[in-house]
Amino acid sequence: VGTEVGRHGLRLIVLLESFAYRRGVPGDADFVFDARFLPNPHWVPALRPLSGRDPEVRAYFEAEPAVAEYIDQIRTLIDHVLPRIEADDRAYLTLAVGCTGGRHRSVYIIERLAEHLRGQDRDGIQVFHRELS
Repeated sequence: VGTEVGRHGLRLIVLLESFAYRRGVPGDADFVFDARFLPNPHWVPALRPLSGRDPEVRAYFEAEPAVAEYIDQIRTLIDHVLPRIEADDRAYLTLAVGCTGGRHRSVYIIERLAEHLRGQDRDGIQVFHRELS
């Protein structure tokens, strides 16, 4: 019904993973994006114990134009490559975003990317926050 792709009739599974560079880059990542250049809420005492999933941290990032710009650039790339990857009959794709501690920037970006992809009616979207597990 228009949602099946590839000769096996399976949708592409996309794993979105946040991580901390200090613990290493995930070995199975197909795409890796570095968020360490973005403003870091770790240096705001009230935000330090929170994660990129918390409303206060979201508000912090939503006030930073560089964060929105970076997410838009990643979205543009994803929207460009996913149909080509699906057409190549790949079963899965892992996209990882890292920052220093893996709690704020990378988590926030992964959550926004997941919202974007789910908004495209994709059902094979999985999110894993390595440092929050």
